[in-house]
Amino acid sequence: MSSLTLVGSGIKTISHISKEALVYIEKSDKVFYLINEPILEEWIQKQNENTTSLNHLYGKEPKRELTYEKLTAYILEQLHQGGNICVVLYGHPCVFAEPGLNAVIKAKQQGYDAKVLPGISAEDCLFADLLIDPGRYGCQAFEATDFLAYKKQFDIRSYLILWQIGVVGRLSHDITFDSRKNTAVLVDYLTEFYPPDHQVTLYEAALYPHGEPTINTLPLSQLSQAKMSEITTLCIPPVLNPDEKPDPEILQRLTVG
Repeated sequence: MSSLTLVGSGIKTISHISKEALVYIEKSDKVFYLINEPILEEWIQKQNENTTSLNHLYGKEPKRELTYEKLTAYILEQLHQGGNICVVLYGHPCVFAEPGLNAVIKAKQQGYDAKVLPGISAEDCLFADLLIDPGRYGCQAFEATDFLAYKKQFDIRSYLILWQIGVVGRLSHDITFDSRKNTAVLVDYLTEFYPPDHQVTLYEAALYPHGEPTINTLPLSQLSQAKMSEITTLCIPPVLNPDEKPDPEILQRLTVG
């Protein structure tokens, strides 16, 4: 029976690919990939002689939603032709990887054996590089445009992570897009909750083994003047109140046995 397996390449080229993912890349009948690194592309091609890039389908439509739909349809079309299919996506295969995830969901609905193998995401790298334990104060993560447009509820006592901060407000594949004006709108919104001098961090994970991440800590008020890219993530640490106490009623309910 035909099958579909979605795997992630991780963030650091080649070194983040799990042994489990490697087996599927090597043993599948067909391997399709959508990645952004030539060295990784060459490596994938060496692991399996039947590999095909999906890059020719990416960015051809004016809206990302249409591109995603075409990618999903193409993956399912290949699955319907038969064989064990492996799709390799950059990073974690469920994080900003809508085409592959939708393909797996639809394949399962159609009765196919379909699954996702976990991978290392930029957020995983962020926790390690910024020495953050997300379980200590809690962690909230949103795509930056979605966070701003819908005014997502969040708690300033926990870490706030905003993905794709460098392209906030961009709804197309326009590479000339300048997000500084939109970033200023985001700063105006955030300063309703955080003091302007609250220290925030712009982060980009290292893309190669032994490489160093990009870490830029600055006051929130200066965020819109900072240099960013499409892969920049914003990390806002919690605002802590040393006098805050746990709710006595909840503690009573938890401790009375």
